[in-house]
Amino acid sequence: MTRRRLLGTIAFLLFNLIVAVVVVEIVLAVVMAAPSMAGPMPRGVRLLFQQVYRHFKRSLIQFEPACAQYDAELTYILKPGGCTFANVEFSTELRVNRAGLRDDDAALEAPDVIVLGDSYAMGWGVQQDETLPRVLARASGRKVLNAGISSYGTVREMKLLDRLDTSNLKVLVVQYHDSDIVENLAFRDQGGRIPVLGAEEYKATVDWYLARQDYWPGKYMSGLFLKLTRLETPDPNAPRMPAALSSLEEAKLFLNVLAHGTRKPLDDIKVVVFEASEQIRPPRSFLANVAVASRGDDYPAYIRGLRAVDVAPLLEESDFYNLDDHFRASGHAKVGQALAEALR
Repeated sequence: MTRRRLLGTIAFLLFNLIVAVVVVEIVLAVVMAAPSMAGPMPRGVRLLFQQVYRHFKRSLIQFEPACAQYDAELTYILKPGGCTFANVEFSTELRVNRAGLRDDDAALEAPDVIVLGDSYAMGWGVQQDETLPRVLARASGRKVLNAGISSYGTVREMKLLDRLDTSNLKVLVVQYHDSDIVENLAFRDQGGRIPVLGAEEYKATVDWYLARQDYWPGKYMSGLFLKLTRLETPDPNAPRMPAALSSLEEAKLFLNVLAHGTRKPLDDIKVVVFEASEQIRPPRSFLANVAVASRGDDYPAYIRGLRAVDVAPLLEESDFYNLDDHFRASGHAKVGQALAEALR
């Protein structure tokens, strides 16, 4: 092959590579702007678009200055008052009480039921009256406090409970997500403590996320390249998941936090646990292991008598957003109703 033919071949290959990169970038940008296009796609393809959305597009409420503020014990809480929280698939209004929770001030006074959890319990992506704690309140007739805060693990959830009025508490509902394992493992290994960001670290994290919100040509393909080659700046909020643990070990870590993570007396409280996750088929074995492990004699009575509610069989893929891994209003309705039935 002559030098000219070799150069021509290289130029042709480079041209086609550039065209392919541009086409993929356009497709990604279009789907990020019009997520309904991802709905009919095969699950494997949709998962790819979901990963692009989560890493390079999604706004996180805990790092939105209008919606969250620094807290020295818990890293952040929701900002009292109200704000609009939106991503490409939803726009929601939050009303936040004086404790930094997505509920009204009246709900803070002697609730019958407190729901602890992360963004699923908080109601990420749905309006205030559509959240599963509100569905639970309507279906059960009980006074329910929504104490869910985005990205909280079990440890911070139980520490938050220390701040709340439990004088009339009858039922504690705890929503679990597999990312909780990071906090729960740290709680065990660090003698009941977990790392909390300082004020400057939190501000730097907020600035990092805000700087990633804007789009520029080539953003998604360049981001994917840096991620695949591990040259990207690490996501400061990404959970550092430990080496694989068995579901039984995961369950015991969770129960250890339930037993030792709060100063509140829970001896006469009914505890209900459910897991919220997009992994509904096949379901995880975490709840089954919680139910078995909780019967140990070394646990307090409220843990030995806890109720594990498996909501995964109730859910369909249509109960989740196309790109976002959170419930639509239909998912909240199903879970809230199932919890109400468990309380009867």
